[in-house]
Amino acid sequence: MKKCWSWSLCWLIDYSMKKITCKSKILRVLVPAKFFLGLLTFCALGLFSCKKDTNLGITTQPGADLLNVKASDTTTMIAWTRKEDSLPTTGPLTQYALGSYWDPVFGKSNASIYAQFLIHASDINLNFCTSGNPALVTCDSIVMTLSYLSTLYGDSTTPQTLRVYQMQSLLTNIGKTYLSDTTISIAPVPVGVKTFYPTPRTASILLGHRVGTHVRIPIDKTLGQMILNQSNQYTLQNNTNFLNMFKGFYIRAEAPLTAPGKGAILYLPMTDTLTHLTLYYKNGNLPGLTGDSLNYSFEVNAWSTIFPHFEHDYSGADPKLQSELAAAKNATQPIYPTWYPSVHPPSEDLLFVSSLSGTKVKIDFPYIMNWIKNGPISVNRAELTLKIIANLPGANPTYAPVGQLALVNIDSLGHETTMVDYLEGTDYFGGVLDATNNQYVFHIDRYIQQVLLGKQRNTGLYLVSTSSSSEANRVILGGPTNPSGFKMRMMMNYTRIH
Repeated sequence: MKKCWSWSLCWLIDYSMKKITCKSKILRVLVPAKFFLGLLTFCALGLFSCKKDTNLGITTQPGADLLNVKASDTTTMIAWTRKEDSLPTTGPLTQYALGSYWDPVFGKSNASIYAQFLIHASDINLNFCTSGNPALVTCDSIVMTLSYLSTLYGDSTTPQTLRVYQMQSLLTNIGKTYLSDTTISIAPVPVGVKTFYPTPRTASILLGHRVGTHVRIPIDKTLGQMILNQSNQYTLQNNTNFLNMFKGFYIRAEAPLTAPGKGAILYLPMTDTLTHLTLYYKNGNLPGLTGDSLNYSFEVNAWSTIFPHFEHDYSGADPKLQSELAAAKNATQPIYPTWYPSVHPPSEDLLFVSSLSGTKVKIDFPYIMNWIKNGPISVNRAELTLKIIANLPGANPTYAPVGQLALVNIDSLGHETTMVDYLEGTDYFGGVLDATNNQYVFHIDRYIQQVLLGKQRNTGLYLVSTSSSSEANRVILGGPTNPSGFKMRMMMNYTRIH
């Protein structure tokens, strides 16, 4: 609170000198904002934002500091749900989502993975034919092993079917950004299929030893023999040559989603040493020769290009979510100078945020400039509270709420940018799940003040999940028009300057 007052006083002094901006270092923004912080729910009540001035907050200040401090929770907010844009997913992620599930509220979601398996960096001019006779080198089997973590999102009792396809287009990890909706051409027939029940909390046994949890997918032996036939050839001299022929794999999960609540998302640490493509072969199996059982593993490492692909089907989602997404299609972009959309969906009583490039919430403050129509104000505190609705019909406790939400600014081109308040860190900015009070709280003092000063265009905010590219989660929130005690509110504590 002391920091907030210092900033307010600095602003007042500058204003009296007819300077609209504060040059004090204290003006540096107070809110954590990195990784797309979606505009959450600044939706509140009222028609105009300057309607209900009270003296709330004055009694908390020392007597000498009383500066006509007021508080109000009547700032008008309009908020609705819309589809998330595609996300950049090329960079190294700590985990990759893989699976298929049917959320009873959000509908069906699928997460798949494109990945390259490479020759070990030290193995140049790879040669499986040590006998000198290529005809003696034959494939016994080839197996893709995928390590997955001990947590999942959804129902582990539903079987998952993994299908592995060969890619037909070459990926690159140099100067190329792959998005969550990017598709790469693949062969029409899978080279491997495996149906299994996820056991994320049960250690696996491999060659008689307990190892990390994983799934093994048998791959068509024809592929293994094709690799063996390239022994001591140009193709196996290095990874550049190898990828020109064996471009990588598309790993897709499919679950028998017969009813809501079925299926799950697994998390794969793709560069884990347990994840590899192992070729089992014999070097000498003609009459009179002894067949040696050998193997070689291709790995996924820091040089591999890996990215996830997400799909969503809302035809089986809650009707309320479906109607909001349909209405959002007709919304227009804000128009200068008001930066308020000429056509927008109605403000909603329920809002839906989901990850894996699913849904986000748009929040607008259409009448925010009314706060200064009678003169400038100094914003001491602007606190946005979002209440979780856990009792929506059809909701399933299996799908835990998002651990952390984010608010992000929107520039004049519609791009998501970091909010000024985010720079103060999460402890101040907020957005972390408050499980005790079943809510999320954000502090956006600096953002509101900059809008009022004309330093920030009033283009609104997006409210998003912070882990949208790597983790399945979702949450249902009360909107600005919610009538049952879950209304989104912003409490603003300010000083009016006369």
